[in-house]
Amino acid sequence: MSGTMILTGAIRPSFSVQRNDPYTRLIDYLCAIRRWLDVETLDQVIYCDASGCVIPEEVFHSEKFESLNFDASEAAKQNGAGMAEMMTVSLILKNSRFQINDFFKCTGRIFVINFEELSREMEWREDVSLFLRPWYAEGWADTRFFRIRTECFKTWIDPRIPELTGYHNGGQVVESLFHEYLSNAQRFSEPRMAGVGGHCNNPYEEDFSEQEKQRAEEIVRKFGSPTFFCHS
Repeated sequence: MSGTMILTGAIRPSFSVQRNDPYTRLIDYLCAIRRWLDVETLDQVIYCDASGCVIPEEVFHSEKFESLNFDASEAAKQNGAGMAEMMTVSLILKNSRFQINDFFKCTGRIFVINFEELSREMEWREDVSLFLRPWYAEGWADTRFFRIRTECFKTWIDPRIPELTGYHNGGQVVESLFHEYLSNAQRFSEPRMAGVGGHCNNPYEEDFSEQEKQRAEEIVRKFGSPTFFCHS
């Protein structure tokens, strides 16, 4: 199964997370993107940064890599990461140079170790595939990693993005919105994650290797930190 992977990110987080150092987060993104680019069954890997930072396309020397960016810091600060994340997906679908009929979406600092297995599991399924974590709150879907058809996203999710103001503002979070619309979606086995969680700063099943991190650090040194951290 070939396809498009959309990676959402924010090198400079605009709200409180434990893994908040922009340089550390940049290394995470570079490590994860490299792994995704090495997945032969993916035709395109699109990263979009929602904090006004940028990862230049020439970093990876790959025709299947696209990099976009915009600044949704105020939306994230006021209404949470979910709104900024879905704004990011919406922007990619409107501005990517690639034709996107359906796509996988993953949090940009994470790689799914069993992606090939899961993509085969999703292959015959329609509209959307998602995973419901049993330890999540009732009625919440796991939106770190999923697959969805573009028209499904545009019809069911895009119009509701303004409602993602978070429960503290009397609105919704993205996890409950996906569950509300897509609770009958085909579900797949549990994703096995590589990387470190942003909120708790703990590794998932495995962290990226020291060799991968050193390779990412070499990229930052080569291009210079201001290349990545400057705002557009």
